Amino acid sequence: MTETLGAILRNRRVLKRLSQVAVGKALGYSRSWVSRAEGDLFTPEDDVLAAWCDLLGLSAEDVGRGGDDVLHRRRVLALGLGAGVSVALPTPAHAEEDSRALVERALFRLPDARPVTRDALVTGLSQARDLFHEAQYVQLGKNLPRLISTASATGAHDVTARAYVLLAQLATKNHQQYAWIAADRARAEARQSGNPLVMGEAAHALAISMRRAGEYESAVEQLQVAARDLEEPTPDHLAMRGTLLLTASYTSAATGWRSAALGFLGEAEEIAKRKDTETERLYIPGVFSLDHTRLFRVSVHHALGEGGEALKYAARVDPQRLPNAERRARMMMDVARVFKDEGEPVRAFAALRAMEKYAPEDVRRPKVRGIATELLAFNGDIPGLRRFAQNIGAHV
Repeated sequence: MTETLGAILRNRRVLKRLSQVAVGKALGYSRSWVSRAEGDLFTPEDDVLAAWCDLLGLSAEDVGRGGDDVLHRRRVLALGLGAGVSVALPTPAHAEEDSRALVERALFRLPDARPVTRDALVTGLSQARDLFHEAQYVQLGKNLPRLISTASATGAHDVTARAYVLLAQLATKNHQQYAWIAADRARAEARQSGNPLVMGEAAHALAISMRRAGEYESAVEQLQVAARDLEEPTPDHLAMRGTLLLTASYTSAATGWRSAALGFLGEAEEIAKRKDTETERLYIPGVFSLDHTRLFRVSVHHALGEGGEALKYAARVDPQRLPNAERRARMMMDVARVFKDEGEPVRAFAALRAMEKYAPEDVRRPKVRGIATELLAFNGDIPGLRRFAQNIGAHV
């Protein structure tokens, strides 16, 4: 499986037993800048990349700068067709192949289907949504091809769009190269539906793929446009608008736009306070609430290099209050990243174990394998860490 540039840089750094802080100092950048580059959120300038390679003992060929074919592959990654596809920490081959095959089937090998009733489609979509929320991704991958094919045959553009949004969310977990395709199909179907909520969901999915490809400004602009189209003061419209603003906040933070990030986040928090107290479930990405905004506070402040602030907000969220397993797992992953970067490896590993408890399928994500591998490289004596890393397919 092809490694991304960020994965190559990170894994060599870990092999050299260098911290992100040490690399940042050597290159003249912050730890958070190094973290974003290793996460494939942007591509360093050529001269900086050359210095980075010298520091780590990497050749031009090692980072995809040694030939036209490799350069072409990197350009494809930069366009979002493979951004963030993997790190060099593979899961067992059969698990990786199975999960990828499920996504590919939903995109390229749909089964034949006949039209069904609207009620049947809504039931199928609801079941698929529940599978995503409870982090049962394998079963979701098995269900989506039939749902997409049947919704398309029925001419239900809104259901088809929402099914593709689910597929994009599923692909983002492990196979980012397909997330952009699924999100683009969701957008096309959403436009035909004419429903601003559905268009908001599709815009949200596509913006995440844009961010992963380094298209920050375009992602934020798309999120803002979709948010402005949600003018009705209904709970669902408010929740979707708030969700779009939260993603705009994290997208801004990922590239260091602190003022914009906190501005979007503050606006989302105001919406959460206005929203009806009764929980309203969206099709994607879940439930919008004040706890939801606090989860994003953890991610945003971490991306801005403000680990103390991130942990302060994490302490204010009880995972048991979160609406589903997927959200609890997301919180634990973010908390683990913060603890790792703040020099608290034992607490970082405890967060990963909690994540495994909430959503066993989620701990096989490339991001989680990356956290586990880095913890193991510097703190291999933590009880249970090596076995955990082996079980999730991390490099040990």
